[in-house]
Amino acid sequence: MKQSKAVVQQRQYQIRRLFVERNSLQIAEVSKILGVSELTVRRDFSVLEQEGFIRRFHGGGQLLSGDLPNAPLYEDKDLLKQRQKQQIARYISRLIQEKDTVFLNAGTTTLEVIKAINRKNVIIVTNNAPACTVVDGTGASLISTGGEFNPKTRSFTGIMAVQLIQKMCAQVCVLGVNGISGTEGITTSNYMETMINDEFLNHCKGKRIVAADGSKIGKTFNFISAPIQSVDLLVTDSSADTDALEKIRERGIEIVLADQIQD
Repeated sequence: MKQSKAVVQQRQYQIRRLFVERNSLQIAEVSKILGVSELTVRRDFSVLEQEGFIRRFHGGGQLLSGDLPNAPLYEDKDLLKQRQKQQIARYISRLIQEKDTVFLNAGTTTLEVIKAINRKNVIIVTNNAPACTVVDGTGASLISTGGEFNPKTRSFTGIMAVQLIQKMCAQVCVLGVNGISGTEGITTSNYMETMINDEFLNHCKGKRIVAADGSKIGKTFNFISAPIQSVDLLVTDSSADTDALEKIRERGIEIVLADQIQD
C-alpha cells in the first residue's frame, strides 16, 4: 500500500531528528524505533543521502556536518549590516502590493522586510518567530507557521510548519539566506530550514526574491535550500563581491543593489 506524502515526510523528519541527536544510526535500530520495515528505512536513508544530509555505510548512516562555515547566531546577526538590511527591506517593500499574500522565512533581514510592509493591507505567512512583535497593531495580518521552535535561529520548522505552507499560495516569496552563489544556489547551515524554504518557493505563484546583504553573496553553507534557477530577483548591496554577483547574473537572475536606489 502506497503511503501518503505526509506520512513519508513525517517519518523522514523523525529520522532527521534522530540523526541530529545521535549523529550515527543503524537501519535496524531506526526500524525498531519507528515500527517500520528495514526496507522502508533503507529507502529513507537513500533519500537523505541524496540530499547530502547523511553518508551511508553498511547497515547504517552518519550525519554529515561538513567543513563549511557556520552561520552566526541570531543575536550576532541582529547587529550585523543593519543599515544595509533596512535598505534592502525598503526596496522589497515597493514590490509588494496591497492585498498580497507574502511568504517570508526566518532571519533578521526578512524581519526588516516585515517591518517595512507591516502598514500595508497584506497577509504575512512566516516561520519567523519574532514577527508577531512587529506586526501587532499594524495593517498587516500575520499567519505563523507554528511548528518546532529553534531558539538559535528564532524560527519554526518541522512537519507542522510544512503542512500549513502546503495548503497556501502566495503572490510573493522573500527568503533570507546564509549564502547564495551562482553554482550552489541558496544554502543554509540548518537543514530543517531547507524544508521550509523549499515549500515557500514551491507554493509561490509570483516573484521569488532573495534578500541578502553583501556578506552573503558567493558564500556556500552545508545544505542547499534551492537551486539558483528558483530565484527571480536578488536584492543586496554594493558591498557584495562583484565576481560572485556576475556569476549569479549569468544564470539569468535580476540583481538590485538597494543602497544605490534613491528612496
